[in-house]
Amino acid sequence: MRFEYDQKAWRYGQSPTTSYVAAGLFTLAGLVSVVTFSGWLLDILLLRSFGAEHRPIWPWTAIGFAALSAGFLALVLEKRRMALLFWGLPLTIALATIFQNISGLDLGTDRLLFADLVSQYPGPHPGRTGTVSCIVLILLATAGLGTLARASLREEAAALAATATLGLAAASAGLILFSSPGEQPGQFLSVSIPAALLSILLALAFILLHSNIGWVRAVAVSSGEWHALRLLLPLALVLPVVPSLLELLIQDRGLFSPFVTEMFVVVCNMLIVALIAYWAVTRVIRGQARAMELTHALDVTTVLLTDPEGRITHWSHGCQQLYGWSQAEALGQQKYALLRSYCTVNDDMHDSTRLELIETCRDGREIHVLERVQSVHTPGQPPTSVHKVTDISERVAAIEALRASEERLAIATTAHELGVFEWYVNSGEIEWSPGTEQRLGVPPGSINTFEKWRLKVEQVDIDVISADVARAVREHLDKISFRYRLSPEPGSVRSIEGSARLFYTAKGEVDRCVGFIMDVTARDEHERELRRREAQLRSVLETVPDPMIVIDEAAVVLQFSAAAERLWGYSAAEVIGHQATMLIPLDRREIHMAVLRRFRERGEGLQGEISISVGEASDGRNFPMEVRTGIARSGGQLLFTMFVRDLTEQRENEARLSELNNEIAHVSRQSAMSELAADLAHELNQPLAATSNFLAAARMLLERGEQTERVTELLRMGSEQTLRAGEIIRRLRAFMARGEVEMRAESVERTVRDAAELVMVGTAQFQIRVAYQLDPEIRFMFADRIQVQQVLVNLMRNAMEALRNSDREDRLIIISSRKCEDHMIEISVNDNGPGLPSHVLEQLFSRFTTTKGAGGGMGIGLSISKRIIEAHGGALSADNRPEGGASFRFTVPTVEEGIE
Repeated sequence: MRFEYDQKAWRYGQSPTTSYVAAGLFTLAGLVSVVTFSGWLLDILLLRSFGAEHRPIWPWTAIGFAALSAGFLALVLEKRRMALLFWGLPLTIALATIFQNISGLDLGTDRLLFADLVSQYPGPHPGRTGTVSCIVLILLATAGLGTLARASLREEAAALAATATLGLAAASAGLILFSSPGEQPGQFLSVSIPAALLSILLALAFILLHSNIGWVRAVAVSSGEWHALRLLLPLALVLPVVPSLLELLIQDRGLFSPFVTEMFVVVCNMLIVALIAYWAVTRVIRGQARAMELTHALDVTTVLLTDPEGRITHWSHGCQQLYGWSQAEALGQQKYALLRSYCTVNDDMHDSTRLELIETCRDGREIHVLERVQSVHTPGQPPTSVHKVTDISERVAAIEALRASEERLAIATTAHELGVFEWYVNSGEIEWSPGTEQRLGVPPGSINTFEKWRLKVEQVDIDVISADVARAVREHLDKISFRYRLSPEPGSVRSIEGSARLFYTAKGEVDRCVGFIMDVTARDEHERELRRREAQLRSVLETVPDPMIVIDEAAVVLQFSAAAERLWGYSAAEVIGHQATMLIPLDRREIHMAVLRRFRERGEGLQGEISISVGEASDGRNFPMEVRTGIARSGGQLLFTMFVRDLTEQRENEARLSELNNEIAHVSRQSAMSELAADLAHELNQPLAATSNFLAAARMLLERGEQTERVTELLRMGSEQTLRAGEIIRRLRAFMARGEVEMRAESVERTVRDAAELVMVGTAQFQIRVAYQLDPEIRFMFADRIQVQQVLVNLMRNAMEALRNSDREDRLIIISSRKCEDHMIEISVNDNGPGLPSHVLEQLFSRFTTTKGAGGGMGIGLSISKRIIEAHGGALSADNRPEGGASFRFTVPTVEEGIE
């Protein structure tokens, strides 16, 4: 038989040794019951009476005690269902006996077992269980059933049953001691030696199992009632004997009938048992109430218990809230392993009973705790360690924050060269923080008194500071600010600035002064330099040729330069303080305010941008202007400085230059077409001659009366040739026409092919072939079609001129397109001719530079082409191909698919 302390014995508040003893007594009681029952079974008088021949234990009584012992053994072994079955039998035997005694009926169960042997004993009811035995069976069986009830009733039931069984066991022993040898066993209160012995064994075992003697003593001592227990325990053993003595006295005197006498004794025993039980239950309930209050109070604290191996045996609700582990998860775990504890100080510095630890909670958080450990020794039990844990995470964090704050303060004072001083007014002593005197330029300790400090300060500043201190004392102010000039050495002056806190005595006099100082010599010099530069800048701004305007976030004019006065015609006094929108036309004011709001809200635009706008002079005249904006922040406010340039003259010059460029481009086209005129005349002769022939053949057929289908076909062919000649002339007129530049989405392929067909008119005799390598994914460009065709015509004519002088039989011009970065398309014109001379490449796009030799051209075609491409936002370049020939490339903006 094996008992686990942490799983079974702890349920009854006992140590393993006590549980072993209780189980041994239960086993012994069971063996005694079996032995006495075997006395009936084997007809051995000694076994069933233990020497008292006239007082044997009845068979049913032996069976009841055997079943009661077996039930308690099953309870110890955690066989609850089996215990219930065993305890049902003694309850049935006792209740049946009581029923027969009260009702006077004889159910015949008394002689159901061993009737012949039982009948040999005289008396009214041989074989029937005695009253004392019935009470013991009922009390112990009921107490056993109570242990299976709610946990809160176990201690009360155990205390009540222990007291009652103890009294009945003593009463049984007294009855045996004082009974006469000739007394009949059938009497109502008769008891046998085996029954008394079994009652005592079971009572002692029950007391050991459910009443921890050490705990009872601890409760008694803690409650101040141990003297009452010392008196009551002997009384509990002696009082049950008194009714038995009274019974013997009454029988000797013959005062009452046997039945009345027996009932008197029963009532006395019941009263004694009730009194003892009442006292025990009230004391237990009172003690349990105090224990429950203490338990609840302790449970909310962070207290835990560990055994000598460091395993957790108690885990309070406070520990559960602090660490996150439930009681079921923590019990049985090694405390320091579960919490991953480690000390925050060196091992040789900490006290084993007071530790500062860092422990890990269930969610992974690390907390700082202060743990106090105390060992508690209970008699008969292994020592227990009580751990009182206090969460000091906030305190540690506060200390760390304070330490960090002090470090930051020290760093800040050092970084900003601040000095802290304390002036004791009565003694005149001055204490400085480390390094302060050195930063003032004086040796340490040289100005440790007020008089020494006074000798190094300007007298005017001393008078001002003294007046401020006197005013602060009169008004009982806590703080003053000051500024003075210190001369650490003759000829040198330092500017000092600071503030101080004044501390007063009970009489209202200044006791001491604590403050800080800062050397602001460099700042003063810097401010003087800023003022000088500001004056210089103001002078510069007044003479700067470009107008300058300074406005704030609300577009209110703060400065208006002289150049701005000349441009707008307003004086500075008329503009400053008013909205800057008065300087632009009415229809553009909301646009400018929207740009200003967008910068204030999102920080977009203005900074670094050059914008073109329109200004409105005081006389109502509008003029174009270019605005550059600079942004600065002063005193938490945004300042916008705008430099303006009048673009009126520039726009006029650009207009004249554009007109000149158009004239030059027109002349270039006329020059190019004059060179194409001869080839064009030859090309036109072919469709016109063909048309004449088709018409003459049709007329002849009509005169002969031929079929009309043939005539119709000839007329259609003549019409096509006429349209071809007309298309050639239309393209020539469109190319030669001088009009406004029109930028729009144009087809890349159509523009390239139309230009190529125009150039190839009348050049079949030169056997020059044109190949197209156009990217199908690039369909549109954003350009002026006529100008791009002018560039293509110039480049292709240059390529044809180079190929005419070439000895190659395969004369080829390749026109290709590809997509570039930044939404641009590159168009290239490549040939396989002799290429460009190196001296020509260096100044190819300059005016009056030609690739056609003497008398070949004006030398302005490529220059005009370059200007056209740059006006489209692209670039024109040329170089020689590695495989031979020249390559001209230019870029124009592309149009994405879906955009018209």
